[in-house]
Amino acid sequence: MIEFDLTMPRLFSEGNGTLTVQLTLETGSLTALTGPSGSGKTSVLRLLSGLDRPSQGRITVDGDIWLDTEQRIKLPPQRRSVGYVFQDSALFPNMTVRENVAYAAPAGQASLIDELIDVTGIRPFVDQKPVRLSGGQRQRVALARALVRRPQLLLLDEPFAALDADSSQALRTVLLDLHRQWGTTTVLVSHYETDVRALADRVVQLQQGRVVRDTTVADWPARSGERIERIHFEEPTQQWVIDTATSQFRSSNPDWQRFSVGDQIRIQ
Repeated sequence: MIEFDLTMPRLFSEGNGTLTVQLTLETGSLTALTGPSGSGKTSVLRLLSGLDRPSQGRITVDGDIWLDTEQRIKLPPQRRSVGYVFQDSALFPNMTVRENVAYAAPAGQASLIDELIDVTGIRPFVDQKPVRLSGGQRQRVALARALVRRPQLLLLDEPFAALDADSSQALRTVLLDLHRQWGTTTVLVSHYETDVRALADRVVQLQQGRVVRDTTVADWPARSGERIERIHFEEPTQQWVIDTATSQFRSSNPDWQRFSVGDQIRIQ
């Protein structure tokens, strides 16, 4: 079981505020963090991983204290049993696929490295550098690297955001199979209803750093139409990005240029 109670001042999309999140995660669960851009989702992941430090808070994992600001306990990221998959994969460009996965592995884990290479389907390009891979292939490598330490907590920050529909579906299948097989406690940040419904058993919605909804995925209401609050074209990913009051949507579909602020949409 993972329990955390975290407080940190930060700048949200609505302005300055304080992130205050208190949650308990059952071992082996997969929890989705949702909410509009700038609501604090990635901040929660960074606090759990140790990349950021809260003004006050506590994190316990299976009874072990990772963080307690009152007792001045703060385990650095390398001492926390965490696997982290970033939106952009964050692979080492000068290393091969195998070297990227092996870099995070404990000594003497060659068989585990080979197992993850096989189950994530990256064996055909194991000797290639990341620049030669597609976005979906790079994310598979990132997932294998995150799991090679057999972490108690797996953090996924928009792992499908830059992928096309086919690559997203393939990676979701791999991720769900591994989650069920290994039973790793997982937190997924996603704007996409498809990802949440396919993977999560619990949905926690944030709004300006606070939990506004905490429910099972079965009780999570399907989205009705929402009005566009912001739309722009993102050059690095070549995608249209739409923000509503609660969610963000992305697509490379050129038809999205017809949308305007104030339009009501419903995107599955």
